[in-house]
Amino acid sequence: MIAARPLAGAPRPYRFPDFSHQRLANGLGIWLVPLADRELVSIHLLTDAGAASEDEAHAGLAALTAQLLVTGTTRLDASAFAETTERLGIEVSSESSWDSARAGFTALGSKLDDGLALLAEMLRTPRLEAGEFDRLKAERLNDILQARADPGRLADESFLREVFAVDMPYGRLSAGTPETVEPLTVEDARAFHATHYAPNVADLVIAGAIAPDNALAAAERYLGDWGGMAPEHRTFEPQARGGRRIVVVDRPGSVQSELRVGHLGIDRHDPRYFPAIVMAALLGGTFGSRLNLRLREELGYTYGARCSFDPRRAVGPFTATAAVQTEVTVDAIRELLGQLERIREARPTEVELAEVRDFLVGVFPLRFETTGGIAGAIEPLAVYGLPHDWWQTYRRNLEAVSTEDVHRVARELVRPDEALVLLTGDTSRLRDELEKAELGPVEVVAAS
Repeated sequence: MIAARPLAGAPRPYRFPDFSHQRLANGLGIWLVPLADRELVSIHLLTDAGAASEDEAHAGLAALTAQLLVTGTTRLDASAFAETTERLGIEVSSESSWDSARAGFTALGSKLDDGLALLAEMLRTPRLEAGEFDRLKAERLNDILQARADPGRLADESFLREVFAVDMPYGRLSAGTPETVEPLTVEDARAFHATHYAPNVADLVIAGAIAPDNALAAAERYLGDWGGMAPEHRTFEPQARGGRRIVVVDRPGSVQSELRVGHLGIDRHDPRYFPAIVMAALLGGTFGSRLNLRLREELGYTYGARCSFDPRRAVGPFTATAAVQTEVTVDAIRELLGQLERIREARPTEVELAEVRDFLVGVFPLRFETTGGIAGAIEPLAVYGLPHDWWQTYRRNLEAVSTEDVHRVARELVRPDEALVLLTGDTSRLRDELEKAELGPVEVVAAS
């Protein structure tokens, strides 16, 4: 006799920590999250210097500039910088995404002052040395080539290129392409830093073992006289190529096909955000989601199928993904498109929705177990200007999503007739069957 699955219990209460937000006279935003029960402190300094702020001819410059910050300062060469971080017991990191660049570290609360002093020095007077730049650029070019040798990463890059209209910033990876990265010079990085790292487009987040007054005084001490003005964030409206298309990225001899199916989705401020993420989780965001149950559990086509929105400051992609054996590729595409149609056709059941909603509500606190997680949670508030009660009301907003809400956003946001179907695979084994299936016009492109 098979025992019935136990019912899920009520989620444990959770309240996101209280925090304060203010601005220094130079425009720098200060976010302080005191956590009395912690010994560590995490500091994140955000600037509007992500990939969306670079011009397309210099794609990849934002990422390289961010990486270069941890290679020394005007006062400290790479060796001395590393020795200083080791003495403080911290590991400083710096990276960029589409919408921001971030530098930060986690340390004992007693190291807040020294760590912030080093972070401020790194942001304000980076060394930006030619030799380090050339090393990082070579690593970046090598990573891009390695990514294109991996069928999954190749599919990800190719999907962006094919789903967005030509010359759209989002039609590439934020790290750039070989054609744009190769010509970059350290002078480009110096100019980008000089024009995009400034207090008027920056925010400092300090979370953990802090006394707010002391932390604010330290921020004022090391960053209060930081000068300069950067331009406001660059705005653009992503455009899709549009229309159902089947694009095959040819990989002769491949025994597997990487599938990417989707179109443009939502931006970070879309009022349908919560119904959209619940709908995406129901469709392909949990182990028991529709895509995974059908393609993995029932048909055995894949080890896992999923889908998600990638909302950014501007409209990002909506993508469903799976990796399948070559011989079931066309059937898998039919099934995947069929699930996109199905979620548009009828409301989910209350039981189905409750399982997904309870999962999202239940895992919600896990992201805030560390000071770094809490500091990271402040980032979307700073970068996107979300309401200060965003996390306090997050669970409530999830719980308020109804079956009708899911059905409504599915009809509005899931558009199978406009979906790009991109796959990496062996064209010689796929093309005839794809054309006979009449899923859409078939195009074959060479792997980059």
